[in-house]
Amino acid sequence: MTIPTISPLGAKNATVYLHTPFHPKAEVYAEQKFGKLLRPHDGSVEEIMAQIDGILLRVSNITRDMLLQAPNLRIISRNGVGVDNIHIPTAKERGVIVTNCPGGNAQAVAELALTLALTVLRRVVEVDNRIRSGEKVPSITALAPGLFGRTVGLVGMGDTSYELAKLLLAFNCPILVYSPTSPLTRWTDTNDPKYPTTIPHERVDSLEELLKRSDVVSLHCPLNDSTRGLIGKKELEIMKNDAVIINTARGGIIDERALEDALEYGKLGGAGVDVWEVEPAYGETMGKLGKLRNTVVLPHLGGSTDSVTLDGCMKAVDIMADYFDGKQVRNRVI
Repeated sequence: MTIPTISPLGAKNATVYLHTPFHPKAEVYAEQKFGKLLRPHDGSVEEIMAQIDGILLRVSNITRDMLLQAPNLRIISRNGVGVDNIHIPTAKERGVIVTNCPGGNAQAVAELALTLALTVLRRVVEVDNRIRSGEKVPSITALAPGLFGRTVGLVGMGDTSYELAKLLLAFNCPILVYSPTSPLTRWTDTNDPKYPTTIPHERVDSLEELLKRSDVVSLHCPLNDSTRGLIGKKELEIMKNDAVIINTARGGIIDERALEDALEYGKLGGAGVDVWEVEPAYGETMGKLGKLRNTVVLPHLGGSTDSVTLDGCMKAVDIMADYFDGKQVRNRVI
């Protein structure tokens, strides 16, 4: 199979596909940077793939079939960290470069993880819906556990987990961490330029121990072969009956049907879910999770603040433009 050449094309000569919308200002910027910017309404997938040199990607999937229909494709520039929405084996097979924008949305995602935890633990959405429907809700009937002083278990020790841990310090939350791939000195070395704030925490040896001891479990690991289905029926049964689980990482890490059952039958206190096995999430794609009182559901909004989205989209455009102009490839994943 023919591999795209690596000679500089020049950004002004490149035809780029914007698979899903970017920040409006970044879209204008991309139109100025590249020779031609295509969007889904500009033709069928087959017609568009046949023309393009690059793909700007924020959400949605780039499938094997799409990649095979793009003979001139050189680069996919992703605004975000995870690349599980790209068929990586085919990208490697075709010699397509994949880049990402790590770390840029960590504070925004951490902020949302905290928001979901507080919203579930204070029963905000449930009570809001009840009083809007006309029900009188005396405060004595809406008592909630709250977050202050609760033990929080973090799965993963990346940038988002770190930012959330810093926020949790204000709530006097004991922090447990399970992250078998992270060095033992992480969050303890003040000379670490990436994680300069020391986070009081306890590293646990197993996921089971973290699940048993935590009042709140927040997931911050990538989706890969080892984490897909990481939290299933068995793991949910280990957790406390009043515990809360938060997922702002990736859909597929939690078995959604097992989570439904645990919540519906009182085996778990609540859940805040921002990422899904099927995205975009709406209506029936969420199953019972979108209907239960003890859930708070969002359509993958973790990094979607205005400033963070603009910065990330602009960075993705610049990474691609620099590549086409023959400059060093930044943030290369493959």
